[in-house]
Amino acid sequence: MTQICVSLTEETTAGLLARMEALTGIADMFEIRGDLVIDLDLLALLRARRRPLLFTCQPESEGGRWRGDEERRRLLLLEAVRRGFDYVDVEYRSGFLDVMVEKSGHGLVVSYHDLSGTPKDLDGLYTAMSDRGADVVKIAVTPKSIADVGRLLDFAGRVTKGGGPPVLPIALGALGQVTRIVAGRYRAPFTFASAAEGAESAPGQLPAERMADLYRVRDISPATHVYAVVGSDVSRSLSPVIHNRAFEARQLDAVYVPVQAEALPPFIRALPGLALSGFSVTRPYKTEIVPFMDELTDEARAAGSVNTVVVTQGVLQGSTSDGTGILAPLKKRVSLVGRGVVIVGAGGAARAAALALHNNGAHVRVVARRPEKAAEVAQAVGCAHGSLEHLRDYPWDVLINATPLGSHSALEQTPAPAGAHRPGTVVVDMVYDPLETRFLREAQAAGCTIIDGLGMLIAQAGVQFELWTGMEAPLDVMKSAAIFLAQEGE
Repeated sequence: MTQICVSLTEETTAGLLARMEALTGIADMFEIRGDLVIDLDLLALLRARRRPLLFTCQPESEGGRWRGDEERRRLLLLEAVRRGFDYVDVEYRSGFLDVMVEKSGHGLVVSYHDLSGTPKDLDGLYTAMSDRGADVVKIAVTPKSIADVGRLLDFAGRVTKGGGPPVLPIALGALGQVTRIVAGRYRAPFTFASAAEGAESAPGQLPAERMADLYRVRDISPATHVYAVVGSDVSRSLSPVIHNRAFEARQLDAVYVPVQAEALPPFIRALPGLALSGFSVTRPYKTEIVPFMDELTDEARAAGSVNTVVVTQGVLQGSTSDGTGILAPLKKRVSLVGRGVVIVGAGGAARAAALALHNNGAHVRVVARRPEKAAEVAQAVGCAHGSLEHLRDYPWDVLINATPLGSHSALEQTPAPAGAHRPGTVVVDMVYDPLETRFLREAQAAGCTIIDGLGMLIAQAGVQFELWTGMEAPLDVMKSAAIFLAQEGE
């Protein structure tokens, strides 16, 4: 079982003791950072030990804050060894061979921190670090691309099959959060977490409580199925909460993680290393990913959009659940046959929604700031198109926002002016972060029936869950989890 090691950032021994006491119920072990503490008392920390302790004292060249004499740092590490810290982390490049020899076989962590990139020869580096007597090899890199993350995990997968010491592969920053969550796949004895949001000792750390409760990292093993949400910015996605609660409810050995990708080609290169069983595709890659699929459902091919991928022995099977997502909440409010629907936006979600509504008898028109983009969607789907500039000129019973306008990154923006709303019509916003957008507030004030993005999110997520697992989705659990988090974030 991979343990959760909480890396403490307090600057006093008293602060460390208080934090360890507060987190004893969550943490499996604690990392003491000698380079951060101004009045370090190793004996006091050991006397208060209720969980295993890892001691390290990192210089600035390895991502730490130690600016003092190197001999003094060596003696501090040696003292930690002799006083009986469970683990002591010594940098591979430190040259402190005497410290390594004395701790080897009894919890020696040999570490390497690359603050500028990812070493080319990870296998050679691992061998050299192992030869120093490491009980655990920790390699932390700075990925410039999601492809670097895939290469790191591909290397870790090879090491796991060998007979050497376990490796802890860490990709720093938002690109590498997945490496912290899935450490158990590589039989890592522990993975690092922060004490709380905002208390990170290294970029990309997640709070210990989230690692334990949401991602269930202690249960992750080489047999665990890993799923992901892939997009250019997935930091605020509700999908990890929705799917992880669903996996938990169905008692599945699976985890759903955020994967931030700066572009699709490097993500595709990273896939063998990530070893995903499936993934969700979000903005802005839903249409761009289509050519990378080995197989497409008829609906995905017709819409020219993919938001769900099933991976079977390396074969990528693309489909879209966005159509189901828009139909489910709408059908509860209005009969679609013969209704006029205007969709603002020309991305992947707009394409899938237009196709589903058109196939259910609605008269659909797609409008966008760039009319030529709306025309492309209309031609693919077989519906009408227009310019957002002339929105007021078009008739509708249902108006749908399929753009990011109004989302957390563009809170005060709206795809339609307040005066464009018409009493008695239905207004739908695909945005769910936040649930209450300016677009919906102004529509409600004008006498419209409004539908927020949560219903669509849950409906399409339910389809994804069933495609991946072959089991009925626990929609009530998924909805409750999403509502709780959405309200908490407002």
